[in-house]
Amino acid sequence: MQLVDLTPDDPDVINVFSDIDRLINSLYPVATAQSLSLNELGQPNIFAIGLKNDDGIVACGAIVKQLDTVPYGEIRRLYVKPSYRGKGLSRRIMQILLHHAGEEQIPLIRLETGPKQKKSISLYENLGFQPCGPFGNYTENPQSLFMELGLNQ
Repeated sequence: MQLVDLTPDDPDVINVFSDIDRLINSLYPVATAQSLSLNELGQPNIFAIGLKNDDGIVACGAIVKQLDTVPYGEIRRLYVKPSYRGKGLSRRIMQILLHHAGEEQIPLIRLETGPKQKKSISLYENLGFQPCGPFGNYTENPQSLFMELGLNQ
């Protein structure tokens, strides 16, 4: 598997983003989805990567640097294709994203996920993420769980 940067004009990126959207829309009301769009890829505050093989992009994730009252990075679009789950790929993507955040001196990592994504929540907890309140443009919502992880600088 090859580590690649996600670009908006790559057909494999377009396909995996469609897969993610279908999954999220099957689990939660569309109104709660606040996904990173294809058009946002390539912006200087976004680091987006994927693991690619002959089947296309089989795992991906992104970190978006936010400059709020406290600067933080937000994890977005963490996804592994169903036939590749259980192989540690989401952990590998998360480790790469967290390493990037450390290199960029981003002191805090935040994410929003949903209560139906039990395996994702377990991964985040295992990586040291703790529950937190809404951040950025998010509001309190029963379909959202918010988590954060402070990085030691």
